[in-house]
Amino acid sequence: MKNNNTFKMYIAPVIVLVCICLVVTAALAATYGVTQPIIDKNTKASADAARQELLPDADSFTAVDSSELVVLEEGKVFATECYVADNGSGMVVTVQSSSFGGLLTEMIGIDKDGAITGVQVTAHDDTPGLGTKAQTPEHLGQYVGLTELQSTSAKDDSSVNYITGATISSNAVHYGVYCALEQYKALGGVQ
Repeated sequence: MKNNNTFKMYIAPVIVLVCICLVVTAALAATYGVTQPIIDKNTKASADAARQELLPDADSFTAVDSSELVVLEEGKVFATECYVADNGSGMVVTVQSSSFGGLLTEMIGIDKDGAITGVQVTAHDDTPGLGTKAQTPEHLGQYVGLTELQSTSAKDDSSVNYITGATISSNAVHYGVYCALEQYKALGGVQ
């Protein structure tokens, strides 16, 4: 009677929990297997739409080899992707730069003449309402048409205005745009 009681109290619940864990793990694996291709497809479609928005004259894009991506400061400011328009109209560079809340990701469109066609922040962890002021369309719009920046710092560059109170976020956006222009130069423009 004691053995039967020990089994019911200690061993049976462990067996039940292990079975539940196995079933849940199998269900999660199956769900991941079904949803991951859909998530990847939607992510690619979203990125393609953003590229098309930043470089409207492009017909399609080809990725640049990752060995050719620019790194200005390891872990702080670097290009993660670069797509060149197949019709030679320009390129779109995705850059990550160190901001107040961590790494800020932005996409920068550059036309065949080296002029910025648009800037779009795609991911950030900056303070809403303060750091995000540097990510508004009005602030990002000041980069459109520029072919060169005077400095890696927004504070030291008279060609753009930085957001007072959001200096770190302003500099992150600015340094990212600077990195994209360096990527354009490193590739020798668009061929």
